[in-house]
Amino acid sequence: MAKTLRFVLGDQLTPTVSSLQDFDVDNDVVFMCEVWDEATYVKHHKKKIAFLFAAMRHFAKEQAAYGLQVDYIHLTDSNNTQSFTEELKRAVKRHKADKVVVTEPGEWRVLEAMKTWEEILGVEVDIRPDDRFFCPIDDFKKWAEGRKQLRMEFFYREMRRKHDILMNGDQPEGGEWNYDSENRKPPEDGLDVPA
Repeated sequence: MAKTLRFVLGDQLTPTVSSLQDFDVDNDVVFMCEVWDEATYVKHHKKKIAFLFAAMRHFAKEQAAYGLQVDYIHLTDSNNTQSFTEELKRAVKRHKADKVVVTEPGEWRVLEAMKTWEEILGVEVDIRPDDRFFCPIDDFKKWAEGRKQLRMEFFYREMRRKHDILMNGDQPEGGEWNYDSENRKPPEDGLDVPA
């Protein structure tokens, strides 16, 4: 029977991420890969990369302990192509998958690559919204439509109202929306800073 690959990215390490919802233990595989393309497309501190890969490995082991089938490609695996697309292509072939499910990435560059996968892989690719945020991308696009300036302060105010965060009725808690102007001032003389 064909399988569905549930591709989990390194910044999506939570068992409730949308790509893992409705997981079928008998027919689905959690797929994860460490690739140089993602670790080196911009400069990262070596410790950041090490922490990211360590977190990914722990998450993969956790999912396996829950009884989920996990296919994990390490950075140093001899056949690692070092690319999301190429590793996914190999995994689709390896598992005879007929579908890939992935949560929308936080990076536009990765999302644009994902949009090409269906054609490249020859299987259905289900890109699900990332429901870990207060606002889906489409809602933000609606808010931004027609605005001459995208000042995030006004978007944050809307989110605070919508989700009743730090609000007192229709007004901000404490009477101010933010304290940015005070935060931009240099510290006062005599400020005791620990060594």
